[in-house]
Amino acid sequence: MKKIITFLYLLILAYACYDDKGNYDYREINQISIQNIDSLVLCDQMDLLSIPVTLEGTQYSDSNRFTYMWEVNQKVVATTKDLNVYANFPLGINTARFVVTDKELGTKAFKNFRINVSSSTAGDGILVLSKYQGHAELSFKRLDREGSTFTPNYYEALTGNRLGTNPRKIHRCYIPEAANVNSGLKIETDQRLKCLSEETLVEIGENKYLDHNFFISRAMTLPPDITEFDVKACWHLTTSATTTSLGGYIFVIANDELWHDQRMAMPAYNVDLNMTFMQKASPWHGQLSPVMFLASLTGSGTQNYSSPELLYLFDESEGQFIYANVNSSAANRACSELGIYAGYSLLYGTHTASPNQAVAVLGNGSVYRMLYLKLPSKTSETAAVPFTVLADVIVPGEVINSGTSYYPMKNESYMFFATDNGLYRYNLRDLENGNAPGSQNRIMTLTDFGYNADDKITCMTVSRTEQEILLGISRYGEDTEGMGEELKGDVLVLDLKTMNMIRKYEGVAGYPVDLMVKYQKFLRDGKENGVDVSDVLYF
Repeated sequence: MKKIITFLYLLILAYACYDDKGNYDYREINQISIQNIDSLVLCDQMDLLSIPVTLEGTQYSDSNRFTYMWEVNQKVVATTKDLNVYANFPLGINTARFVVTDKELGTKAFKNFRINVSSSTAGDGILVLSKYQGHAELSFKRLDREGSTFTPNYYEALTGNRLGTNPRKIHRCYIPEAANVNSGLKIETDQRLKCLSEETLVEIGENKYLDHNFFISRAMTLPPDITEFDVKACWHLTTSATTTSLGGYIFVIANDELWHDQRMAMPAYNVDLNMTFMQKASPWHGQLSPVMFLASLTGSGTQNYSSPELLYLFDESEGQFIYANVNSSAANRACSELGIYAGYSLLYGTHTASPNQAVAVLGNGSVYRMLYLKLPSKTSETAAVPFTVLADVIVPGEVINSGTSYYPMKNESYMFFATDNGLYRYNLRDLENGNAPGSQNRIMTLTDFGYNADDKITCMTVSRTEQEILLGISRYGEDTEGMGEELKGDVLVLDLKTMNMIRKYEGVAGYPVDLMVKYQKFLRDGKENGVDVSDVLYF
């Protein structure tokens, strides 16, 4: 009986399957094959990573019928068929995958691969410090490879952190220290000095800053408790950086006081010495301008500079120049012989190609004065070289103002400066005759290179061979915060002698604040041993 029931059950089941055979619509799934992605992709950090993809389907491979997603380290970096992104990924191996989804069926195809990222930042390059959407950012272009492109705003993309909100300057130190505790780049932002590696362009360690603790750890005496360290200005001066001798200074104006450290090292003999002095205020303890300069900076041999002694500053509260002896703990002294400039700030100061002759620019918001000064560079010269104002001229505000950038030639009496949309070349000898800079000294305007009249040169630098001049240009108009999504900060590279354009990089930064040619090796004039120009820079 049991066998009969089982037989009848199987018979009914077979009939049901036969009767329902035509009720299902069987459809073959389009199977996608992803081609042209290697299992290991090699690239340099910050370079443009391009991976063109070929799709092959068993039924169709029309790219419009799919959506795409590229992931690196479990983060979506692109949603296009082909990958074209800047490799702002950590150095070393990064896990990645490419996902293709059929819009109609929802089926997916995957390609897992790895990206091995190498450093592209250890060589020579251009750094642009800018303000983008209200915060500080950095852009970079390598100069050691032809055809390389700018990596705009790499810092936050690479680190996940903000650089700051009030960027001012980039500083370069060529003297390495143990464990690189005082790393080779300083970014002046938010009244602080953020330390970055000159090789990776990011921090060595988390939130590394050069502050009063750096000076205190190197000083022979301890100051009273310090609760803040508000940086107004910084200057790294390298005097030698050869295989046998390292020497240099770091000067910082913070809390309206001068802090400075001199380092002298001979690695082959395990010699490493420093002199550190702190909290050297004005004789009147007034407010210091964020500027410092020397009376002379002379070359020594084929590669080095002679060590300086007297550093000049300006007390805004008293309207007077002062000087500090950077090789001693002696108190800062007044230069009363240079006069009183009540209500003025020191906007710029520099030594010139002529020993013991310096230029200072003062401003009070409406009037701008250029002073040509004769100054001692050492205490032993104070009798023979008295403090003297050789010239004092009023400069029109449209020629020089608080936003002007400057560069004095190293071996000539000329100075370049940029104001608003114009670049000027001025012979400092004209100061001796009382001839102020004016429109007759303008050698180019941005309109010569296709810019609008309201575009501005916001910063500039010159290559160490003095063959090229680099201009940071803003197309933001009156917006100094770099708001909006579009990058409107450009870099224009010109031949310094002919003013012919070498390269124009558009949309590579926010509002440019400072730019630098980051050299990996210190060469005073870009010459190896002072003989042959060794710089090969692919602008």
